[in-house]
This record gives sequence, C-alpha cells and structure tokens, in this order.
Amino acid sequence: MRFLHGAVRPLLVYLFLAWCLAPILWLVSTSLKSDVQAFSPTPVWVFTPQWGNYLNAWQEGGMSQAMLISTTVATASSVAGVICGVPLAYLVTQVWPTESKASGRVTLLILLLTTLPPILGLTPMFRTLYAAQLSQTIAGITLIHAFYAVLLAFLIFRSFLVGFPREIREAGLVDGIGEWRILGRCVIPNLVGPMFATLVLALIQSWNEFLYALILTNGATQTVPVRVSGFLSFVGTNWSNLTAAGVIGTLPIVVFALLTRKYMARGLTFGGVK
Repeated sequence: MRFLHGAVRPLLVYLFLAWCLAPILWLVSTSLKSDVQAFSPTPVWVFTPQWGNYLNAWQEGGMSQAMLISTTVATASSVAGVICGVPLAYLVTQVWPTESKASGRVTLLILLLTTLPPILGLTPMFRTLYAAQLSQTIAGITLIHAFYAVLLAFLIFRSFLVGFPREIREAGLVDGIGEWRILGRCVIPNLVGPMFATLVLALIQSWNEFLYALILTNGATQTVPVRVSGFLSFVGTNWSNLTAAGVIGTLPIVVFALLTRKYMARGLTFGGVK
C-alpha cells in the first residue's frame, strides 16, 4: 500500500505538468508549421520548421514595435505603482492606526477597486483620458496600468507594514526627522525584498493586460496582447504567424519570471525588521 502511495504521487505530478505544458508545446509546434499544416484538421507530427513565421510576425506583424511599447508601459507603470504604493501603505498602517476609521475606509475602497471587474471602469477611464487628450496614447495606457499597479502594491505593502513596529516611527518623530525621512531611512530598507517582488508582479500584470489596451490604444500604440489578437481575422487567420507572435510575446516575460522567481519568493516571504 505504501508502494502504491509513493508511486501515485509522482504520477499525479507528471500528469499535472503534462496538462500545464501541453498548450505551450502546441503553441510552439504550431508556430513552426506552415499555414496549411497548422490549419490541418488532422495533427501533423512530422514537419520542417518554418522559422520564417517568426520573421513575418516580428517585421510584418509589428511585434517589434509592440514589444517596445509593452516594455515601456510595463516598466513605467510598475515603477510608478511601487513608488506610490509604499507611501500609501505607510500612511494607512503607520500614520493612521490600522484600527482607525480613515485607515479602514481607504483599505476597503482599495479592496473594492481591486475586486471590481475591469470592464466596469472602462467607460469612466476612457472619458477621463479623452478629456485629458491622452486617449490612444502610450501615456494614457501607462496611467491606467499604473493605477492597477498601485492597488496591487498597496495590498502587498500593507500586509508587511501592519506588523512594522510603530515605536520606530514614534522615536523618529521625537528625534524630529519627519515622516518622509522615517519612510526613507527606516521603512523602505525593510521593504526592499517586497518592493522587488511587487515590481515583478506589477510588470507581469501590465504586460498581460488586454481589455484597456484594446480599447484605449490605436495601431501605433498597441501593446503585445492587442497586437497578437490582430492576427485574428474574419476572412482568414494565419495560425502560423499568430502562434509565432504569441511565442514572441510570451517568451520575454516567461524568461524574466524564471530569472527572478527566487528573489520573488524571498521578497514575498520577507517580513523581518532590521
């Protein structure tokens, strides 16, 4: 019985891995087939790799421009989210006691904004950007992504700062160093790990966001997900170029996540105070 139990567990793990990797393998294999082979109703297992699909997606499909735009938007919005999220979490947990009404109301508001479906905010955000003449611009979509990055950053930083000793802030105020210097000298050095993890999560969130990027950008400002969806057509879809674009758009963020996974895990579990 113990032998069966020991054999079943690895089998379940391998089955789960196969289930997770199957779509990725299908995406990569389809991207290397010709359009006829990719659209074939019967699976084509043996084929000559068509590396030109990636060149077509990169040049003719506009993936090079979309990658640059996504990198700019994701980097700027994630950095802005961390910069704004730390002081906001500090305000709600240290300046205002967590049991105060003001702290509770701000936290509740951010939780509600986080749980609301993004489509509910589409109209007011579109009208706001349109009034500010930022609709269909890189700056406009960056502001939207930064807004959601702030929500994410606040929730993460608040969970760490709730346990941060308030006596440190009180001692700093007695010494007359002020709130901003307390934040910079005492709080931020203890949030380096969580800040890096939040930066990575916000970057991934921005890179994968589709709804706002679809509505609030045009052909010159489209991000990677929107550009990939542009390969779909009612007339006919070139599945080889579509999947090649999908691989191109997915590969950078997957590699980035793999390279930073160790630091992310360390940052999200880091809760000690120096």
